Amino acid sequence: MSSTTTSRCPFEHIQNPDQEAEQIAETTDLTVKLLDKRYPPPEQILRGVHPKSHGCVKATFTINSDIAPEFQVGLFAEAGKQFDAIIRFSNAAALVRPDIDKGKHGSRGMAIKVFDVGGEVLIDDNGAHNQDFLMINQPVFAFANTEDYLRLDKILFERGDDNAPEFFAPLQLKLNPNITEEEKRRILAYMEAENISEEAMRRMGASAKIIAGIQSTPVANPLGIQYFSAAPFLFGSDRVMKFSAMPCAVVPPTDVPDSPPPDYLSDALTETMNRNEELHFDFMLQVRRECDDFGVDNELIENASSEWHDDFVSVAKITIPAPQPEVDTAEHKARCEKLVFTPWHSLVEHQPIGSINRLRKDVYQASATHRLEQPEPLPSFVRLLEKLFKSLFG
Repeated sequence: MSSTTTSRCPFEHIQNPDQEAEQIAETTDLTVKLLDKRYPPPEQILRGVHPKSHGCVKATFTINSDIAPEFQVGLFAEAGKQFDAIIRFSNAAALVRPDIDKGKHGSRGMAIKVFDVGGEVLIDDNGAHNQDFLMINQPVFAFANTEDYLRLDKILFERGDDNAPEFFAPLQLKLNPNITEEEKRRILAYMEAENISEEAMRRMGASAKIIAGIQSTPVANPLGIQYFSAAPFLFGSDRVMKFSAMPCAVVPPTDVPDSPPPDYLSDALTETMNRNEELHFDFMLQVRRECDDFGVDNELIENASSEWHDDFVSVAKITIPAPQPEVDTAEHKARCEKLVFTPWHSLVEHQPIGSINRLRKDVYQASATHRLEQPEPLPSFVRLLEKLFKSLFG
């Protein structure tokens, strides 16, 4: 793997570069420790984020033949050009759990790998020049920046699960009139230790609302919903973009089953890919110029919980041919598991920007390296023999 040195981006506003670098390093270290804690030997280490796959599908990514000249940048430079691609659909939760966990829905992901895009890339994909587009099914991230994400990871590491109510505990000072003096003292001590400012409290409240929205948003089929980049990216040298993929037609089922099985989203994807109708997504961009108003300290760039309200413009078409019955085979799932996705598998024209994207560079690389360097998982019967041996002989 090789990488290209990125230049200073005029859209980014890093208030304290040294502090952020330390926070990124600490988060990256915690990511590896969390993986070891979640998957002790001989368990197979899964992805640090989006570990539960609903399935990978083959696709083509075709630039619109009528794309306007102003959008012919980077990957979109040549009208009508077609690329091969693969798409992984997943849950964003850090642990593999039922798709509806304790009555709550979750964030869903769509990761597109466009193959052999040519040009200069920021990080090559095991020697290949590929473009990854990573998306979730809401237009913003639940956590705004590196500072907040690090605070979250600290709590997750201490708890050892994927639930962090302590992250939002400071909100009780304003929202809970029945809070006890003991609880108040504990929360204030935590806020002092973590140096939580009023601005951080504002972001915390926004995160709580976003998560509540995620947990109340039903998804019946991962192939039938719209996905968003949430974070921003360069669009050439003088513009920035966010992107989205939206189905061109309704994809059944559209209603969640009354008593859904734990993997009902995988079931829906497999059933859909066994039909004969190919699927289409519009790939769309929101594009802004340097002179546009991004708010105080480039709020709409540095805060990944900030939503852009610009119109989306279609620039490409994703086609998923069908049927693809192999999506449910063990061999296909194993190949899908070995894929590495990162927003930094990217042409230089589409460099990821903003705090969360700067964090993702090191965190995703560390997660992928740790995951793929582990020994091949033992066959299930060997693991069973190991457990039996340990139970008999200690």
